[in-house]
Amino acid sequence: MKKLSLLLLFTVAFIFVGCDSDDDKAQVVISFEGKLTEANSEFTTDNGEPIPPLDWGYYKSKFNDPSNNLEFSHYYSAGGFGGGFTYTNKTDVTTPGYSNNSAIAGKGKNGTTYLTVCMANPPQINLLKSDLYTIKGAWITNSTYAYLAIKDGNDGYQNKTKFEDGDWFKLTIIGYDVNDKKIGSIDFYLADYRDGKNTIIKDWTWVDFSPIANAEVIKFELSSTDNDEDYGYMNTPAYFCMDGITLEER
Repeated sequence: MKKLSLLLLFTVAFIFVGCDSDDDKAQVVISFEGKLTEANSEFTTDNGEPIPPLDWGYYKSKFNDPSNNLEFSHYYSAGGFGGGFTYTNKTDVTTPGYSNNSAIAGKGKNGTTYLTVCMANPPQINLLKSDLYTIKGAWITNSTYAYLAIKDGNDGYQNKTKFEDGDWFKLTIIGYDVNDKKIGSIDFYLADYRDGKNTIIKDWTWVDFSPIANAEVIKFELSSTDNDEDYGYMNTPAYFCMDGITLEER
């Protein structure tokens, strides 16, 4: 009887582990690797609609990831990238100024190509297969432009943006349902000089999207303690970089 009891216990334990293993959910990691044919380049397009007033010269477009799971907003002008998202393989971690779209990490999280995000026009991600996937998270870091402005005060222009005690630079990620109703948000500090800290994100850092996992639309905001005293606009360059956006099977 004792041997039978031990055998029964072993069988139950085996079944329990097997069922737990079957609960593992498949994941999809979004990648743009191989989409750019030249080094130190970025996605550009001339296929968009003009944004009024036309004398601003901005056009609105969009692009999808290679597996058509996500749709990204993209804006451009005669001067190039004009806001929203672009993907790039740039590696410049030393040149200040807005013309440098590189991540301060100098490469993607797991390859050469990653996303650069600019708030000049609104960045937005639409989940095209929200019936199949939730959004699990993404890797995020600073752009070279923002990093050098915060660390050295060198934004390629005014050189007045170096952070001091108490300053911070924050990314807010906001999830919406299909009816544009807010379902949640996440705050991630790209730089934090509060309470004796002296932190600027330089490496790719994982950000958990659990609070907005069921979002169908994702929007982004950047805020900072460094703002123009007269006009209120943010002095800190409104850029950041993303890679390895991860979706999880429902």
